Amino acid sequence: MNKIRKVMDKISEWMAIGILGIMTVLVTWQVITRFIFHSPSTMTEASSKYLFLWLIMVTSAYVIGKREHMRLEFFVHKMSPKGQKICNIVTEIVVLIFSACVLFYGGGRIALNAMSQTDSALPIPVGIIYLALPIGGAMSVVYCIMNIIDLIKNRQGTPASDPEEMEEIL
Repeated sequence: MNKIRKVMDKISEWMAIGILGIMTVLVTWQVITRFIFHSPSTMTEASSKYLFLWLIMVTSAYVIGKREHMRLEFFVHKMSPKGQKICNIVTEIVVLIFSACVLFYGGGRIALNAMSQTDSALPIPVGIIYLALPIGGAMSVVYCIMNIIDLIKNRQGTPASDPEEMEEIL
């Protein structure tokens, strides 16, 4: 399972780096064409907006996998260790249900319905842009399942955040 997590982490990291790099180039070009050539490129503006959606979905799944998403630590730390474990598992289950129902299922339906539509600024189907939702949802579901298994096996952190576990892996 740790190998799956490592592979997913690397894919997420490289996707995020690539998307951010492309967005930087696009936005820079947008600024140059707007202020120097006085003719803004609509393609770069639309592309950067849609890439931002992909960046959000990929990085949010990555953060879920690292268990660094927002949660109410103040209340959890006031509980007993068993209560903390139960609360963390319930949190992961809620995120899993949301990711499966809203992002994966709902996002997949939206992406399929939008495959016949095209954006005026980009010559690609809008459904391809919306594929970020089910892909990010699927990644989040897999990460949540791995997190739940880690919590049940009394591994509080992910391999990347627990130094003792990293030594065992290496």
